[in-house]
Amino acid sequence: MNWQCILIGLHMLACTEVSISKTYQPTDSAFPEDTIIEDETDIQDDDTEDTDTTDTDNQDTSQQTDLSQTVGYVELGLMQASCPYCLGLQQEINITSFARFHQPTGASHTNWLPQNDGCRDYYETTVSAPNVDVGQFVTLQNSFGDNFTLNQTYDSTGVVYENGYLVESSFRRNTVHTLNTQNKTANSVIETLRGFDFVEPYTMLYVDPSYAFQTPITRFSDNVFTWGPIGDASSFFTIHISVYSNDGSYYYGTVICRSPDTGYMSIPGSYFSEYQPGNLTSIHLMRHRVFMNQYVEFGGVIEGYSWWEVIGTGFIQ
Repeated sequence: MNWQCILIGLHMLACTEVSISKTYQPTDSAFPEDTIIEDETDIQDDDTEDTDTTDTDNQDTSQQTDLSQTVGYVELGLMQASCPYCLGLQQEINITSFARFHQPTGASHTNWLPQNDGCRDYYETTVSAPNVDVGQFVTLQNSFGDNFTLNQTYDSTGVVYENGYLVESSFRRNTVHTLNTQNKTANSVIETLRGFDFVEPYTMLYVDPSYAFQTPITRFSDNVFTWGPIGDASSFFTIHISVYSNDGSYYYGTVICRSPDTGYMSIPGSYFSEYQPGNLTSIHLMRHRVFMNQYVEFGGVIEGYSWWEVIGTGFIQ
């Protein structure tokens, strides 16, 4: 997973050296009249720890006859931050495009997500299979014929592919994408999602730091969130609430909850009983879609993961 260390932006929830801030900046925009969540036409099993125990590190994927193991991962996601300054971000809209190829493994790149409905503490998972170099770049082509390139780079796992310069207009909603390497093709490897017309409570979306962190996360009763439109049978929903010290400089922990994408989730206050009144929170509402398709040319499963996230702010009450 290739997520940057931005306030538990999705995956990298343990980046504790990053802080959040409520410090007012004179240049910040005034408290907005309208919600930041724009219309689609305007913007864009039990839980298990990593079980990467079946890696066949020295096996040539061209000889792989068992197509059930994972050999690649493709990710496309859009994150919209209500108060970018509060979250240490440069802009409101941030797009992730990432691909990784590796030796066959039984591990999953999305095991960090709850596999069943309900809540738990967040933990990270990894896929430790050795990476495979498939060339200087790969491309993703959507069903409209648009192409964009993910260039070869490196992270802690080795050779990976990404494009850090995609703009919002290049993120097509509800659109199937095909992956092309220099000599292989994986059809319908991933399908993007659409965003939201609204999320509630609205107070979590305040953009000015002097007004942000107004949504209470209560320790004594249920915390209710709603959104629309709802998703479909291929999407599901999570809400992550990460807790920080009163000045935002220390990260304490994260609760992650999963439910169907039906427009409503209730999170029991008991999950926050250990925190203190006034602790700051970042609130992450995320729509997800995961594909697990087998590709003979690649010798196994390529895991396609798409997501759409809105990040708001709150406080422990």
